[in-house]
Amino acid sequence: MNYNRSEFQASYGLSSQLPESDRPEFVFSGRSNVGKSSLINRLCNRKNLARVSATPG
Repeated sequence: MNYNRSEFQASYGLSSQLPESDRPEFVFSGRSNVGKSSLINRLCNRKNLARVSATPG
């Protein structure tokens, strides 16, 4: 897989709204401000793929 071509597609409020996919899915969970967004950006070699903020929430 080429992670350098990663891009934001959509945001869904309910799991029932998710489209069917034949690709692997990953979940990042944890407390506020522990680096989840920074990890996603680093893995994909992008600065602003996942929003990063100093303010929790």
